[in-house]
Amino acid sequence: MPLTKKGLGFLIVTLFVGIIIGGAVGQLVGIFIPEDHPATEVLVKPLLDYHVGQVTIDLIILQFSFELTLNISFFSIIGILFAWYYFKYYY
Repeated sequence: MPLTKKGLGFLIVTLFVGIIIGGAVGQLVGIFIPEDHPATEVLVKPLLDYHVGQVTIDLIILQFSFELTLNISFFSIIGILFAWYYFKYYY
């Protein structure tokens, strides 16, 4: 089935949910693996750590500050793959 019939928005939401669930599983696994264990470096610690500095929007009455940090770990990538599989074959 073509992507246009399934919806690009649903694909983006599905992949985002896969990243979140994969990251949560990675953090949960990190609780049970000791910090000095070699598997911690591969499975739990971020493979990619991207940080965008603080952006401030001043509206005179109200001020917003945003900061974006992206940590991609092994389990986040597994979550993306499972989400893609779900989107492709079950939706």
